Amino acid sequence: MPPELPVWAQTYLYPPLVVVAIWVAITAGVMSLNRRGPRAARLGLLLSLPLLGVAHWQLAEVRHDLSALGAYRAFAAGMVVWSWHELAFYSGVISGPWRRPCPPHARGVVRFGYALGTHLYHELACIVELALMLYVLGDATNWVGMLVFCLSWALQHSAKLNVLLGVPWLQVDLFPPHLRYLGSYWARRPASAFFLPSVSVSTLLAGLLWLTAGSLMPNPVAVRLALIASVVTLGALEHWLLLLPARVAAAAGQVAE
Repeated sequence: MPPELPVWAQTYLYPPLVVVAIWVAITAGVMSLNRRGPRAARLGLLLSLPLLGVAHWQLAEVRHDLSALGAYRAFAAGMVVWSWHELAFYSGVISGPWRRPCPPHARGVVRFGYALGTHLYHELACIVELALMLYVLGDATNWVGMLVFCLSWALQHSAKLNVLLGVPWLQVDLFPPHLRYLGSYWARRPASAFFLPSVSVSTLLAGLLWLTAGSLMPNPVAVRLALIASVVTLGALEHWLLLLPARVAAAAGQVAE
């Protein structure tokens, strides 16, 4: 029999590595399809429908599996469901009724309304997806997949609100041509008052999840918490990166002087 994995690695090493690997692969796939144009993205969305069905089937299959393997399977299924909805949004299939740049006169609540109009159908689709997950899971004891979906959705909302209200560093040029209009809703300015509480909540939540996971080793629940903590950690890191490049650039300028 192969030697048992070290207890610390089962919680602090393997879950983050799996989360990062899957996150990078999915992000790269979605970006690659979108850079090839909306037709390629829509074709990829259509061809991935069987994979979406398999993900829902997996969520149902492992809903009572509290083992470490069950946690990984539920996590992978939740990520597939979330990435499918992301691709549906960025391909333009499920986005919103307003698909044009933000009008120059729009300010405050009006600007927020236009921004919401760019992805309203996406939000409604996520609500329907959440209801479907609740139906599929029913009396489940393994909620990792659904938690991954919900946390990814919440962290995305937080990031969207931050770029809408203003952050020091933006990369609008990363958008393919058919999505460049989204950049008109972003504001490059000093971080708003919303940034500190939003990044603090995600950072503190990640730390709390990691501490709790460590205290529960070697119970399989530690693996479930570590997977969720890894997702929240990535979300918190994405928030901090909205601020970090501006500080690095300022420090580099001071050194040059």
